[in-house]
Amino acid sequence: MKTLKHITVLCIVCTLIFTVLRCKSDPFKDVGDELSQNPLTRSGEQEWDYPVKPGTAEWNSLQTENERIAVLQVPESVLATLSPDDVARLCVEFPSFGHFTAWSPPQKGFEVMLERYNILRHILSREDVGGSLIAAYKDADLEGFRTLPYSNEFWPLKLYYLELLLSQKEILQTMKPEEKLELIKEAKSKFFEKLSNEAFAGFPGILFSLRIMATILHVENIGFANETAISFIETGWFFDGVPPIEEIINITDNYINSKNGIL
Repeated sequence: MKTLKHITVLCIVCTLIFTVLRCKSDPFKDVGDELSQNPLTRSGEQEWDYPVKPGTAEWNSLQTENERIAVLQVPESVLATLSPDDVARLCVEFPSFGHFTAWSPPQKGFEVMLERYNILRHILSREDVGGSLIAAYKDADLEGFRTLPYSNEFWPLKLYYLELLLSQKEILQTMKPEEKLELIKEAKSKFFEKLSNEAFAGFPGILFSLRIMATILHVENIGFANETAISFIETGWFFDGVPPIEEIINITDNYINSKNGIL
């Protein structure tokens, strides 16, 4: 496919762009935040939400990084009562979701966030959130969430964060076979949507979709001939050698074809 033949060049461009975009300071420090009341559940109870968010006076009054980390912790009493949809909501709407960009590669940034924020550790410990995360991912297009009441601020960075979350092995390993099939189809669709969109094609965002596909295949014990693919699964980035993008796409197609009509 002609489009795929140009992806290697795009990856080099992506590497340069992602390096420029990395920021060691808080990327949300001076940005205003949409202040809204906590929504109500179907039972009429108020949903828990982060009490202090970037852009608010309370946030700006915090003096240290440790203080900012502390206010983004979810109380253990709340974690114990969260439904799968609530867990997904608190992760998707996590106020400092963009902090992974301050480290390279992307997985390193996620691991730093994992050490700091208990909602991320909690979602990786759950075995029932796959469907809720997939629903959020499918609702997202290249401009934002279509129907779900989530903020679209900092789009498409939030989309990349959601894809980074969905590429974690701990989450994928808990998904049902039909959920993994649904997710890999959606990731492939988004990959090609980004590739055909001028606003996305030159950005590293295509790799976040690709990594979901590659990691699902890895979780399903499907091997790769190119060791670079394994490094990509582990780090979320291509460093050396020719990116095996076409190999990942071809194996994804074979995987989907093998599952269609069975699941």
